[in-house]
Amino acid sequence: MANLLRLLTISCLVLSIGLPSFATNKSLASEKHFQGDVEPKNCPLQKRKKGSFIYNLCQVKGKPISLYIQSIEASDGSENGALDVAVLTYKNGKLIHVSAEDFHRYGFRNQKLVAAWHLDNTIKNVSSAHYRAIENHFLAESRKSLELFGIK
Repeated sequence: MANLLRLLTISCLVLSIGLPSFATNKSLASEKHFQGDVEPKNCPLQKRKKGSFIYNLCQVKGKPISLYIQSIEASDGSENGALDVAVLTYKNGKLIHVSAEDFHRYGFRNQKLVAAWHLDNTIKNVSSAHYRAIENHFLAESRKSLELFGIK
């Protein structure tokens, strides 16, 4: 009886640890196509503040690598408690990946939204009006944010 209990306990542990990794492997494999340029370990972040948002840019040789957008509204105006709103990743100076709030992630190619993920689910059809609006929003946000740093 004790051996059966041990076997059940071990099998439950293996399943609970192993199954989530199987679910994320498919999503991670499709997201690998949307990795941006490698950010240096000690990239000096340029910081700009506009309204209730803080923009932190990592830039190498005049090209953006990553842009972190944070909101200070939820932290009572304190920059120390600023919450991440989005992380925009670039490759060769062009937007390639966005990680937004609520576990949404988007993949861009040639300034077009071509992939979307929510949690571990890959969204197949990104040609709907809803996703076109998201595409236009993030491309405009990227342009406006980079203009704060003098990048066109």
